[in-house]
Amino acid sequence: MFTCAWCLKKIKEGKPVFPLIVELIDGIDLSESKGKIIQVDLLTRDMSVPLIVPGSNSIAKKHGTDGIFALCSEECADHLEDTISREVSIFKGVKDNTLH
Repeated sequence: MFTCAWCLKKIKEGKPVFPLIVELIDGIDLSESKGKIIQVDLLTRDMSVPLIVPGSNSIAKKHGTDGIFALCSEECADHLEDTISREVSIFKGVKDNTLH
């Protein structure tokens, strides 16, 4: 079960999860957190939200993904994407949300 990184509601099993794939700024090292869900402080919201850190051998990591936010809706994804654009001390930005 995931928690929405915007509204913080639990995303129930069997319900859709909307990913927001992010790239971190250079110098932020999450190597100790690979394959885990960590809490990231969003200064513009004055709160911590869950971020999935891809494992070393995952498809996501092989495509250069630094982190994935799980969201319960497109609306929450849009809100978080807007917030990420202002969190310049952590994120370079949002990447294309497809992994192929």
